[in-house]
Parts: sequence; structure tokens; C-alpha cells
Amino acid sequence: MSTCSLEHPNGQKAESLPAKRLCKGECAQDGSVGGGGGKASRAVEVSIVIPVHNASCWLDECLQGIVDQDYTGSMELSVYDDASTDGSRAIVEGWRERLERRGVSMVISGHDSAQPRGVGHAKNQAVSQSSGKYLCFQDALIGCQVRRDPEGSTERYTRWINNISQDQLSTQ
Repeated sequence: MSTCSLEHPNGQKAESLPAKRLCKGECAQDGSVGGGGGKASRAVEVSIVIPVHNASCWLDECLQGIVDQDYTGSMELSVYDDASTDGSRAIVEGWRERLERRGVSMVISGHDSAQPRGVGHAKNQAVSQSSGKYLCFQDALIGCQVRRDPEGSTERYTRWINNISQDQLSTQ
């Protein structure tokens, strides 16, 4: 993955950040951004953003859904692996040939720290490395339990989301 050669406004070192959306100007010496492998990047209409953490049992279905799309514009898959320990990144890599044959370019990154940094971090990183005009979020998550900080903030929402049934997940 290429990184931005410019300084970022938040002061982080460029090497630790995906290049694309965070750059203010040219990125990488060859003009490409993120996973381009040295080739000049083409304009991407839709970036499909997938944050991943131990999602191996859902990824095949998720990625097949991308292959089966009838959208004819250019697409890019932007995956950020948040310290998966179940082989999720290898599964995504295993789909590279099928997705590229379908015309979907791929940008995959992540970290393998001892602890995941959370879905917000993973989404932000996947968005940062994407280059599409439009973003389409396709999470590998199907439900959650949340805790608010500070405790008690948005109490009504927290109570609702933590009590949603499996049937409601698809409609809420």
C-alpha cells in the first residue's frame, strides 16, 4: 500500500495512514494512491467499504454479493482488517482474482495488534484508503451491544439498540 508523502493536518506520520482521502495533493511518487501497484489509478465511481474483524463465516456471502452486482460503473473494494485472528484477511485475498475479473479493484490493509481498535476505527481507515466518488458501506457485522461514554448518555437509544431482535436487524 502506498502512503502519502505529505504531512497530514492531524500530525500523524504519513507511513501510518492510508494515502487516499487524507492527502491534500499528490500522493506517492508514481501518482498512484493506495494498492495501485504502480499503475496509474483510474477514476472509481463507487468504493465499497468493508470493516472486518473476525468475519470469516460471513465474508464469502458478502463478497459474492459484490460479484453479483448489476451496477456497470467502476467499483473498488476497500477492506480494513481490524486485528482478525480467524483468517478473514486471507479469505478476502482469496477473492481478489474473481473481483478483479468482475472489474472491482481492491485495497486491503489492516493491523495485527493484540487488540482490535473498533468498528469506527476500521471504517475510518477503509474510507481513508478508498478513492470512489461514492461510498457504499457493507459491514461484516450483523448486530451489537453498545456502551455509551459517558455512561447514561443517549440512554433511550442505547436501550433500544441493545434490545433489538434478530428479526428487526434487517428492518431497523
